[in-house]
Amino acid sequence: MAKSARLAEVAKLAGVSPGLVSRLLNEDPTLKIRPETKSRVMAAIEMLQYTPDAAARALRSSQTGLLGFALHHVTDPIYAQMVDSAEAAASAAGYSLLLLNASELVSEPATFRRLVRGRRVDGLLIQGGYADDTTGLNDARSMPTVLFNSDALPGFRTVRLDDTAAADLATSHLVQLGHTRIAFVGAEGSSSDRRYDGYLSAMTRAGLAPHPLIAGGWDASPAREVTERYLASGGSATALVVVSTTSALGVHAGVIASGRPIPEQMSVVSIHDTWFAEHLSPGLTVAATPLGELGRRAVEILVDQIRSPQQGEVVINDPAPVLLRRASSAHPAGRQTPAADH
Repeated sequence: MAKSARLAEVAKLAGVSPGLVSRLLNEDPTLKIRPETKSRVMAAIEMLQYTPDAAARALRSSQTGLLGFALHHVTDPIYAQMVDSAEAAASAAGYSLLLLNASELVSEPATFRRLVRGRRVDGLLIQGGYADDTTGLNDARSMPTVLFNSDALPGFRTVRLDDTAAADLATSHLVQLGHTRIAFVGAEGSSSDRRYDGYLSAMTRAGLAPHPLIAGGWDASPAREVTERYLASGGSATALVVVSTTSALGVHAGVIASGRPIPEQMSVVSIHDTWFAEHLSPGLTVAATPLGELGRRAVEILVDQIRSPQQGEVVINDPAPVLLRRASSAHPAGRQTPAADH
């Protein structure tokens, strides 16, 4: 690949100073330049095919107007409301969102360094709470950054939902229905760990023995496979609390494929709500979390970080998680199943 021309080479060819070329390219309103000189500079730019370095220009102006929004599963429908709210908050603050793949950024240090050190965005929102490997985030400390869904991390500003309360609510709902054998289908990372803690809290408060975590992952396919294996091996639970609605899509399918009707022989409740949950057959009961509020607050906190950096954790517990009762949860087998709430 041919080496890109430098601004100094443009200036030399046009017979002017580099500063004049820079001011011309940046449309400096105070610049006074003769038409023939301007034509000479533009001809040199065309001849050398010079392209201004966007990163360098951003460094000089200290603004790109962009906020990086890095998600681990960009296409996951759970995040639709969060992204919409984040975009609205960014627009209100005079920014645009640039969607990024958090997994690729963390696993490709060179790409991450170019993004951060090149100042191609004014700030970064990075999703945590999954594998929670923070070694790839060291470069992010050099620019305004907010981690969302992660635990508190020294050197960073973090914001997350009250995952523990959501899982406690989901589990308590099943306890109130009369279930005593309730299992938790979780995944890797601190988001799942916090939800498992909520499950444990509700089980302990009810005087029930918790089951070991069933590791189903964050995607539907592995969650279905794990559910089918669990039931085929004689799993005794009559109800399942699932770490997310995307995972619950697989759990729901796995239970039905195993020959156990929902909710007659197995109740299923998940954390989060999304558009497809009510359209499953039967509809999925969820502990809905304020994902839209998370998107809005994360952007607002990042804009504050750009103006005045600080550390510390923000936990969004207002509004609190809300149980949306649908047909996937009912009394255990042998008792009358109440109608689903709408």
